[in-house]
Amino acid sequence: MNLFRYLRLHSFDGATADGRAAERYRLAAWATLANVASRGTAMVVMVLSVSLTIPYLGAQRFGIWMTVASFATMLSFLGLGIGNALTNHVAGRAAQGDSALLRRAISGGLACLVLLGLTAAAGLFLLATLLPWARLIKIDDVLLLAEARDAARLFAILFGLSLLTTGIQSVFAGLQRSFEVHLASVLGSVVSLLALVLAADRQAGIPILLAGTFGIPLLSTLFLLLVLAGRHLFSLREIRSALTQEASGLFRMGGLFFVLQVGAMIGWGADALIISSALGPAQVAVYSVAQRLFQFLSQPLAMINGPLWGAYADAHAKGDMVFIRRTLKASMLLTFGVALVGALVLFASSGWLLQLWTRGALEVPALLIAAMATWTIFECCGAAFAMFLNGIQVVRQQVVVVVLFCVLVLPLKIAGIAQFGLIAIPVAAVLVYALTHVYFYGFVFYPKIKSFVTSAA
Repeated sequence: MNLFRYLRLHSFDGATADGRAAERYRLAAWATLANVASRGTAMVVMVLSVSLTIPYLGAQRFGIWMTVASFATMLSFLGLGIGNALTNHVAGRAAQGDSALLRRAISGGLACLVLLGLTAAAGLFLLATLLPWARLIKIDDVLLLAEARDAARLFAILFGLSLLTTGIQSVFAGLQRSFEVHLASVLGSVVSLLALVLAADRQAGIPILLAGTFGIPLLSTLFLLLVLAGRHLFSLREIRSALTQEASGLFRMGGLFFVLQVGAMIGWGADALIISSALGPAQVAVYSVAQRLFQFLSQPLAMINGPLWGAYADAHAKGDMVFIRRTLKASMLLTFGVALVGALVLFASSGWLLQLWTRGALEVPALLIAAMATWTIFECCGAAFAMFLNGIQVVRQQVVVVVLFCVLVLPLKIAGIAQFGLIAIPVAAVLVYALTHVYFYGFVFYPKIKSFVTSAA
């Protein structure tokens, strides 16, 4: 496949199956390039967030920052799955070619997320005020407790806004125009980078750092509402009627995605809180640095596979199963190969990379690095496969697998960390992932998934 033929500005002919497939690849290619720029600038922010702040924050305060920031993954389920449902919903409406129906779907979906965001922000702000932070993150310093509480309150407000911006991203994914979201993210990351450098120079506290690294990128995505309005795909005047007409369908569609997000919160997003409660925030810093090292691998692969969700959804809506089968095979082979080689390279070079990155402020055990390398391979391949499953709307099977994963992995992590320390977190994830995801998708659900792909061929 000559990838460069897809990097052109004008569309392919949509009158033929080959032309429609080429157009999906063209949009995915541009989305990938824009995503590279977006994630690249975001990775720079991530790298500097460690090297610029650990020297003056110290391991404990840095660990508190990472714990509060990790709540974004833990609490993503508060969107009730509507953000994810919007991708398929918008793709289906776009395939119908009715601009009024498409505008109603987008306006109604975003209105739902505004209401959910306001509710979540208010509830989380109250919770942040009332939580017993001393017991939650194992510190007794009064000043640190006050800083942690202030950071959590700010996070509550920003998280409410993030539910809306996540929905905007889903809308553009369903329209197969993710590249526009990524270009906006580049701007947000650049401003965030400047804010981080300025904040670190003045040795700013955790709330200011959180605002710069989490809040500023949200504002850049929010401006895309104006783009949708300019294309007559979002209307404030129609928002009330759109909300009434679309809400029930979106909540119904989002229900299964909601369960998946709860599963992600339990199985993946709670790691920092588990570590902080069992070992203290300083160990969160160690784990976060090891985890972020392998994001140099997982993030680029996410850049490649992320735009395929919208492409799969469009192809599924139009019954183009040849495109789906061909794309899935190429995606899985590429992801596995790159993940395997990349994990080995990062593991082999982790010693001097971490020394350079943290300026010797943290020591990360080699066994933890090895376990994270193994987990990253599973995670990358699973994420690529999830884009396919989401796009063809095979969600119930994902719910079964994720529920089983959470039921098994959470007690194993909690019991294991008390016995074996940090290494228990990625090891438990690998063992349970192999038992649930690999086994069920490879054997139990394989005939059913195959039927989704071949039934319309």
